[in-house]
Amino acid sequence: MKTKIKAKQKAWEFYEAWRQVKSNSPALGCEVRVSLLGWRHITGATGAKKRTFKDMYWRLKLLPYAKQIIETSTTVQNISERKGRKYYALEAMIEIEQDNSKSMRKVRVILLEDKQGNKIFYSVMDKKSGSPHA
Repeated sequence: MKTKIKAKQKAWEFYEAWRQVKSNSPALGCEVRVSLLGWRHITGATGAKKRTFKDMYWRLKLLPYAKQIIETSTTVQNISERKGRKYYALEAMIEIEQDNSKSMRKVRVILLEDKQGNKIFYSVMDKKSGSPHA
């Protein structure tokens, strides 16, 4: 149990620091806000979707890659609309370390557009961890 709490605490420290420095997206030509909306979505703290610890843990591990993708990606892979909200997907092939081995994975970052047109970090996943709006 201590490992779970420690992993989430470490991820929160990264996320909180990221919120302070922000990220600029070359693909969208704007700043991307990093807010509690993304944290709550990834951790399953709000909404109808409850996450397993394994899913939440893996998404938390992907947070540094999400920051990297937002700040370096020059292409928006997909734009979709759901329930009147616009979602942007950025993707990259990234070498990820897991269980002491490295492998290339497609990592997808989802950004949400608010009513004022601001782009907000919403979610991160790799091919194994879920659908675009998971």
